[in-house]
Amino acid sequence: MSKFRIGLGVTGGIAAYKAIEVMRLLQKAGCEVSVAMTRHATEFIKPLTFRALTDQYVIVDDYDPANPDPIAHINFSQNIDLLLIVPATANIIAKFANGVADDFLTSTYLASTARVMIAPAMNTTMWEQPATQRNIALLKADGVRFVEPVAGELACKTVGTGKLEDVENIVSQALSLLETTDNRQQTGDRRQETRDKNQGTSPSESPVSSLLSHDSDLLGEHILITVGGTREAIDPVRFISNHSSGKMGFAVAEAAAARGADVTVVSGVTSVEPPENVKVVRGISAKEMHEAVMKELPNATVFIGSAAVADYRPANAPAEKIKKDGKETMSLELVKTPDILADVSKNRTNGLLVIGFAAETSDVIEYARSKMEKKGLDMVVANDITKDGAGFNTDTNVATIITKNGSETDLPKMPKREMADRILDEIIRLRKE
Repeated sequence: MSKFRIGLGVTGGIAAYKAIEVMRLLQKAGCEVSVAMTRHATEFIKPLTFRALTDQYVIVDDYDPANPDPIAHINFSQNIDLLLIVPATANIIAKFANGVADDFLTSTYLASTARVMIAPAMNTTMWEQPATQRNIALLKADGVRFVEPVAGELACKTVGTGKLEDVENIVSQALSLLETTDNRQQTGDRRQETRDKNQGTSPSESPVSSLLSHDSDLLGEHILITVGGTREAIDPVRFISNHSSGKMGFAVAEAAAARGADVTVVSGVTSVEPPENVKVVRGISAKEMHEAVMKELPNATVFIGSAAVADYRPANAPAEKIKKDGKETMSLELVKTPDILADVSKNRTNGLLVIGFAAETSDVIEYARSKMEKKGLDMVVANDITKDGAGFNTDTNVATIITKNGSETDLPKMPKREMADRILDEIIRLRKE
């Protein structure tokens, strides 16, 4: 029996040939793959290629006399666990977002009850167009997942964002989404069976069966999370900061919101935009972030300190720019900033869980355990930022999750969004202890 059933949609872009690699990797992972193509996609690659590799009819036009299924867009769409579009053009994104169903693939999208993941590829200007970004925002609000394009040299010989993500990462994110959904479905089914047993009803009779989604295992939690780096002013022009992008913290915030939690983000300086459906409070300096956290803390049930907060700030920041005046050196007196994690832990109430991050370059586990003990944390996510695929400004991460009960969970290199769910899974386990 196949692990998962995936409908692979291929649209008319130069990156269409990479859909073959995606399909082969999915097959190697034990998935059954069915392929649908737009007419323009067939100008880049022939349906026969996919048919030879899947041993299945490749649908381009469900009205084609050769099509063996007269209602293929219904049967195709409702017999898959994931509809994966690789590559996705600006045109197909616009059609999906606005409910246009003028070919087989767009009709399949409207008829599908499966999860949907889209891997766009297009010219940078097309990607950055407000119309495209509006369409993407609409689809994200509808629950569609995106594998964001990356920066690089494009087919048009320009350099910028719009290049299709690496096929390995696309497949990794697709499998992660399917496995997470599958695990939550099983968990939700078990929870529902328990509730039905306690209430003396069958699953079909349960009054709450239609209200609790299997994607809502954090329902009732209010997660307060710090994200990004802080800036400590030297003068009105200069500052001390770090390389934090906010990607990991925002990934956790997005995952928590998707799983039913109310999420408040206290954000420093970031290089990416916050996810939707979360409350964002700005705290640019360590002092501002500390004040914002302490103000929001009474409403929180889980605190996650993922921000890279400056440990020190200049003791005196003049109101005017410091002039060089022929000086070859400049000395700064630094003083400690407020310790947000320690203060949150000291002021915890009502079963608040306190989670920290530890970015280190050596003796990672030892330093992380020391941090957990000194600050009274429930869990630490330890990162060796010298490892390949880990650290700041990357889309992937490598970590070890350490809990107060002594457990260690090693997480290999994976997309940060996938790691976010793994971190939340550990938080749920802590809550049950």
